[in-house]
Amino acid sequence: MAHRIDLHIHSCYSEDGDYSVDDIFELASKIGLSAISITDHDSIESIPDALDASKLYGIEYIPGVEITTIYEDESQQHILGYYIHDNPQLNETLKKIGQFRWEIAKRRIKKLREIGFSMNEDNVWQKANNRPPTATAIMLEVFENPENRKDARLHDYFEGKKSDNRLMFFYREYLAENMPAYVPFISIPTQEGIDIIKASGGIPVLAHPKFVNGEKHLQKIASMGIMGIEAISSYHTKAEIDYFFNFAKKHNLVITAGSDFHGPTSKPKVALGGIEGNDYRLLEELKKLINIS
Repeated sequence: MAHRIDLHIHSCYSEDGDYSVDDIFELASKIGLSAISITDHDSIESIPDALDASKLYGIEYIPGVEITTIYEDESQQHILGYYIHDNPQLNETLKKIGQFRWEIAKRRIKKLREIGFSMNEDNVWQKANNRPPTATAIMLEVFENPENRKDARLHDYFEGKKSDNRLMFFYREYLAENMPAYVPFISIPTQEGIDIIKASGGIPVLAHPKFVNGEKHLQKIASMGIMGIEAISSYHTKAEIDYFFNFAKKHNLVITAGSDFHGPTSKPKVALGGIEGNDYRLLEELKKLINIS
């Protein structure tokens, strides 16, 4: 059996992740993964825990982060950073992004109230464990606030066809662009995210490139200095994977594989290691970029 990897995983340090670092390593051990990277949203808090868990479970660990950036067309583009090193510049950048998230959360809560949903802001902060909230904590408050339970707009989310993945459906129908509670995302520019990873000794990789708006923009991001592309992703069809493999070859980029696992709350249909082609040989190519053997 080939050694398998998963280089895109979120722990509870991401706020919208369900599992502790130790839980993730235990699950990775049970399903036979050889190497993993925990890439929390704009946070490197998981690294000390992961270094200990790696020794305990005998699973290779790649220090990582997923930095949320805004590209020139105003789309969110997530840049994965591998083999990063803690430093003041990186910490200051992550702190700045966290402050943006607080501001976005407050605006989203205000918008949801304006369209008639009951929202307790203190509950949102509590659900986020007092970390900068992602959309998950906000949507959970919509569903768990008892004053919203009889709202006819939510019937399908509680009992109908949207109940098996309610957060995804709610996001698409209320928080996404052009939807009733949409708030433009704010963060650092994509170029800055790439540069800060390199300044931290890391390898910048474009996450789930499916969400880039066309090849012209994909080429532009490649020219900004990314060193890899997450061609193998839970979000990609086989045809898309083939396309991104060819793009990587053409632009001399390494290929990575990641599930974007969060757990059952925010992404119930994404399984840890639940991607095909996640062979350890991809990690070997990644290591060559920083002379790790």
